[in-house]
Amino acid sequence: MTDLAPLSRRTDHLREASILRALTLKVNAFDDGINLGQGVCDLEMPGALRDAAVRSLREDRATYTNFAGIRPLREQIIRRMNERYDLTYGMDEVVVTVGSSMAYTSTLMTLVDPGDEVILFEPFYPYHYTGALLAGATVRSIPLALGDDGIEWQKLEAALSERTRLVVLNTPSNPLGKVWTVGELDRLASLLAGSPAYIVTDEIYEDLVYDGRAHVPPATRPGLYDRTITISGLSKAYSITGWRLGWLAAPKALSGAIGPVFDVLAVCASRPLQHAAAAALTELPESYYTDLRDGYLVRRTLLCDALRSGGFRVREPEGSYYVMADYTDRWGADTNPEDACFRLLDETHIAAIPATIFYADRPRPELRFQFAVEDAILEEVGRRLG
Repeated sequence: MTDLAPLSRRTDHLREASILRALTLKVNAFDDGINLGQGVCDLEMPGALRDAAVRSLREDRATYTNFAGIRPLREQIIRRMNERYDLTYGMDEVVVTVGSSMAYTSTLMTLVDPGDEVILFEPFYPYHYTGALLAGATVRSIPLALGDDGIEWQKLEAALSERTRLVVLNTPSNPLGKVWTVGELDRLASLLAGSPAYIVTDEIYEDLVYDGRAHVPPATRPGLYDRTITISGLSKAYSITGWRLGWLAAPKALSGAIGPVFDVLAVCASRPLQHAAAAALTELPESYYTDLRDGYLVRRTLLCDALRSGGFRVREPEGSYYVMADYTDRWGADTNPEDACFRLLDETHIAAIPATIFYADRPRPELRFQFAVEDAILEEVGRRLG
């Protein structure tokens, strides 16, 4: 292909060898392999959701929907946000997308030009980073930790400039499990008061918040509503990561610009899956979500105890279903995260994900584990690690 044009420079970062693919192939080669790497959410979906999808396949048309999604689903998203968080959006301010990742990509394509800057908090969700690079943005990363002093505010203030277009929040976060508080969001609002930057907030784990904490959407705080694009979906709450169904909500000036971009990228989300989601959001009581959270709280304890028994230092998450675990006491700080992953596989046949992919520069000596699996699997992890 030497006589043909080169591939685009904006995709250079996507052509590196995939450590995740290599780890998945290796764990799958073991008859007793346990994959706690990619958060595939390997639990059963609600029956109401499955039944509604089948009903739509049998009875509904198979045509496109409006690019923004079917009306019943948008009505339920609007109701949910109003009842839970007292947020008010109109029918034309919600766009149903092909997973929350497409909501994020469409937002980047709408608001970011090459050379603009995007601020991420690290450890970050890798798609937030690679997506920003794909849009041609320069990424500024701010260290993030759990607890009240987890945000380095001076570094955040120094990173803000006239080129800052987006500040990306993930609450509760993947991989750290950080849940932003009212005080932190209000301090962020104060910092952004004189900035042209928008906020993109990925709230896909909003149902999984632990220990009496509350999920607080940034759009609920004074000074943030008009600049905030809220992204969420049902992949985690309903264990349907493969369905690729998400949404965004934002004031009309933003949603009206992002929606047509999503139309060009994907036309619309799957029609039968939209009908299924609308039915589930209508039929499932709020107790479904609290029971879901309580089940994950048990799994969090099982995994954290298992990791501690294996010599890991655990950063216990405030939300989501991931645990970042320091392996220094097991293999030493000089072992890089990718080597640690393969050592773990060789010793225990358990797959995790190296911290390498969650940092723009030097990662911590940590691995990420997910606990969206049955309790019995986590009990087996404890036996192997202990």
